[in-house]
Order: sequence, then structure tokens, then C-alpha cells
Amino acid sequence: MADRVGGPAGSDAVNHSALAVAAFAALAALAGCNRTSAPAVPETPVPEQPAPASTAATVASASTLAARPSGRDDASRDTRALPNAFRAEDTLGSLQSRFGKDNVRVENIQGAEGEVSRGICLFPYDPARRAYLHFADEEQLLGLSLVRIVDRQSAWTLGEDIRMGTTLAELVARNGAPIDFSGFGWDYGGAIAGFHGGTLEPRANAWPRPGFRLAPREDLGERMLQLPQGDATFASDDPAAVAHATEIVVAELTLAFPRQADTP
Repeated sequence: MADRVGGPAGSDAVNHSALAVAAFAALAALAGCNRTSAPAVPETPVPEQPAPASTAATVASASTLAARPSGRDDASRDTRALPNAFRAEDTLGSLQSRFGKDNVRVENIQGAEGEVSRGICLFPYDPARRAYLHFADEEQLLGLSLVRIVDRQSAWTLGEDIRMGTTLAELVARNGAPIDFSGFGWDYGGAIAGFHGGTLEPRANAWPRPGFRLAPREDLGERMLQLPQGDATFASDDPAAVAHATEIVVAELTLAFPRQADTP
């Protein structure tokens, strides 16, 4: 399957044909600014193994996201800043050397719409540290293209203030502008479609690119059907989103590396 990463930096929409990374496509092209939701479909909580979910849209460059200070307590010592932990030239050997051979497992990783790619799972038995790595060359495991974090209890972060469970309200405050995202209840639900020029807007030619995907909070039950649903684009200032801005949270973190054609 094709190795693709995010669309042009600074765009307000995610192009479906350009945003697939490693094994699966990212956000489907969302027609215009259509905010009419499709029939509601219950969102499936992200399990410990990666569910068919979108590759998150890219956000600010790694240089704008500082690592979280460590040493205050057990949780902060275990927290890792995703942009600082991986390199495009990483291989199976370098990962085993850095993380420990027993913590690096080659396996088939599930992506969106049932697609599967050969990659690496770090810390496969520890949801606080587990990460899924996709490569441009699946056979040789060369050309790291995407790192995904899908466990809700994960200690990985994109910096001081973007982590699993960060609310849409907090993200909007951090961005200083509305955030567009796709409705929930399908494989690409919660993928970011634009930042309206806010501080989380990707910088041109800045790699690697951190990103995230949104999902309903796990404890909502059937109330999640009140959130924006379906294959349509919504904005954080839409009434349907504003009313639930603390019930929509970060549920996937990513770090994308460029194809050769994406580098300056």
C-alpha cells in the first residue's frame, strides 16, 4: 500500500488522497464546509489493539511542542514527548537498542477499513507505553513513516498540553481559533480538517509532524449520539460541538515523517 503523509502545510482541509501514511488512507475528502451530519452511528471506543481509525491530521511542528518536564511523580516520569522519541532513519535494530529487544515486536498492524500492514509494536504489553510504527518499506522495515498511539491510558504526549484525554475546549484555547474535524461513528471519525490559521497550524516543510484524532469521551454511553456524527465536516464553534466541547477528547496521537517528495 502507498506511503503518504499529510497534505500541504497550512491548509485548512485534509485531502483524502494525499493523507494516507504507510498502510492506510487518512481523512476522506470532506465536501466543502458541509456541516450536515449523516445518520448517527455509535462510535466504537479505541481498544488496546489499533481499531480501524484514521491517521490523525498533522498539527504544529515538533519544534513548537516542548517535552513535558519529568521527575515530579510516577506519571510524569513515564510521560514521553512523541516528537523527541523517533527518527526517520530508525530501524528494527536501532529501536531494539533504544527501547530494549524484548519491547520491540514485529507484527501485522491493523489500519482503517480492515487494511493491515507489517510494522513494529513497541511495548506490546504496556498500554501506557505502547506505540505502533509504520514503514515505507514493510518488508525491510525501513523508512519510518508514521508512529501511532491509540491507548487511552497512554503516557505519550505531543508536548506539555496535548495528550490523550485533552478536550476539544482545551485544544481550541491552545489554537486560538476554531478547529474543524470530521463527525464520529465511522473509520475516519474525529480526523482534523483544519485549524483556521491558529497556533496548531502546521508549519511549511517542518518535519516530523505531530497530529491527533478526536473521539467522544469513553464514559458518554448513548449520549455520544448527541455529538457530531457521520461523514461531514464540523467546526468547534458549531452549536453541536460547542455544547459538547468537554466531551470530545484526543483519542489518538501520531507522528508523521515525510516521503522524499515532501522534503524541501
